[in-house]
Amino acid sequence: MKAARILPTVAALTVVVVTVMLGRWQLDRAQLRVERAERYDSLARLPPLLIGSQEIDAGEVAAFDYRRVQARGEWLTEYGIFLDNQVYRGEAGYYVYMPMRLAGSEMNILVNRGWVAAGRDRTHLPEIKTQAGVAEIFGSIQAPVSFKELGTTYREGRVWENVTQERFKAWSGLKLQPLIIRQTDGQADGLVRTWLRPDSGADKNRAYAAQWFALAGLVFILWAYHFFKRKVPDVE
Repeated sequence: MKAARILPTVAALTVVVVTVMLGRWQLDRAQLRVERAERYDSLARLPPLLIGSQEIDAGEVAAFDYRRVQARGEWLTEYGIFLDNQVYRGEAGYYVYMPMRLAGSEMNILVNRGWVAAGRDRTHLPEIKTQAGVAEIFGSIQAPVSFKELGTTYREGRVWENVTQERFKAWSGLKLQPLIIRQTDGQADGLVRTWLRPDSGADKNRAYAAQWFALAGLVFILWAYHFFKRKVPDVE
């Protein structure tokens, strides 16, 4: 094989291998989302678990992923925080996180109460309607999410860039269950609770995979055309 053909062949082969691998990776991500959704649907048919004052062992946390739960207690409004950069139907806003002191104990649990619009004046945080006294809520356990941070400062006052149960515990000094509830019931407080399903994005992953496979096929066809085409002699 002439050197003039070796380099294009190696380059084309590299592109094909990489794009096929990327396509398979996207398919694997789609399958993972589907499996999560199947688990979510199966757990949704079970009665909700009551989160009580007995501390949950850290080794058991994974077993609670996507479980429907309920909790009773009092809202600690003074520890309410706002997760920034949350968009709902094209409008910027916050997720409202607030701890609930579980009834009859000093144990608390952090709750994602839902979305609220930020408004035009971001120097004033939205007022959140909160039931006084003992409240009962229903929801599901919020699975941990990965995130990237732009700097070392993750909060400014009550507005946070990223929220984790560990960070909130360190900031508030509260005794917390190692779980975060994503509230699903109640609409009187004006918060939006339209949560994405665990399989959200699977179709997008499949579409990305199709694009990578199409690119691999295109590169192979172009390589084959230029490699096998016959040279046409010049006609004087």
